[in-house]
Amino acid sequence: MKKLLILGAGYASLAFLRQLPKKIFNDFEVTLVSKWDYHYASVLLHEVAAGARESICYPIKEILPSNVEFVCDEILEIKKDGVIGKNSSYDYDYLVIGLGFEMDDFGITGVKEYAYGLVDFSTAIRLKDEIAKKLKELVQKKRERLNIVVCGAGFSGIELIASLSEELEVQAKKLDIQRDKISLTSIEAMPHILPMFSQSLASKAAEFLESIGVKMMLSSKILSLSSDALVIAKDNKELTIPSDVSIWTAGVKGNSVIEKSSFFVSNRSKVTVNKYLQPINQACDMQNIYVIGDCAGLMDESSGRFYAPTAQIAIKMGEYLAKAFEARIYGGNIKAFIYESNGTVCSLGRSNAIGEVVKKEIVGKKAIILKRLIEKKWLYKLFGILGIFKQ
Repeated sequence: MKKLLILGAGYASLAFLRQLPKKIFNDFEVTLVSKWDYHYASVLLHEVAAGARESICYPIKEILPSNVEFVCDEILEIKKDGVIGKNSSYDYDYLVIGLGFEMDDFGITGVKEYAYGLVDFSTAIRLKDEIAKKLKELVQKKRERLNIVVCGAGFSGIELIASLSEELEVQAKKLDIQRDKISLTSIEAMPHILPMFSQSLASKAAEFLESIGVKMMLSSKILSLSSDALVIAKDNKELTIPSDVSIWTAGVKGNSVIEKSSFFVSNRSKVTVNKYLQPINQACDMQNIYVIGDCAGLMDESSGRFYAPTAQIAIKMGEYLAKAFEARIYGGNIKAFIYESNGTVCSLGRSNAIGEVVKKEIVGKKAIILKRLIEKKWLYKLFGILGIFKQ
């Protein structure tokens, strides 16, 4: 019996597995290998870090079809003749890589050592605990102020800083801390935030953030980080910004397993794929390998750029590949993957958001309700009707 091996338990891999027809499981040994024994909703990591949610995790074994073998192991390297894990090795006839993303520091000094990334559930918990620790020090008069800096004002950075502002307001009252002793600063190299949205929507988001006490520092290039500060270039000057907690949301790349695997030709741990999600521009033929989600570099022919990694495109890749794989194995027309966005919604705390859906702009409560419905839709795909009742 041939072997189908899937790496990673994120949106792309699970969408692929949930859409595979039953006959595949009769004809293949299907194995999923993941570092974690749970799936976490990465689009909600900011809420965990801010303290708005306790958990966004769901046990893998409650999600997978019963005839999929699950192995909890950390992947170290991918080779032509197999995959090397920390605990074991895995061979395959067909390989699907959906290993997710990691923080990209772009070589900036101090980012790895002093900044908190937001790349998985464990890093979100560490960030939450660090902020709680610093708040306790404020209460105990061990520090005068708490300066929190979010580096990057893209999607993740804005959702995080909005949620932080809201939750810190609650914590300040609970702990009897003067709110003005806590500062939140967003630093962005570009002259505006949220480049994926129109200027009018981005401006509304910026105005809202400023109204809830977030300091916006735009056109500010980060040069280096230390344990208690950042150095930025702004208006042809170098400025030092105090920071007790530095959070890096200024860029992500594919999983480092890709760049550590000499089998692949890659850039920023991404493998360039064709319209069937198979690696191209490689040293050898890889017709039996597919790359989906954050590790896939798929070109948007209309813009000449790679598609940005999002949960939406990862899910669509997984669902597409399930149909394409079935057609490849049993015969049928294999159509090319075509990505059409259903729209994008960026939360600004519990009760506010901005979004663009079907080329229409939405703001406020309508937008946040839509955001929550999108989250529920994913849980429905994983668990069926019971997913609607999961938190």
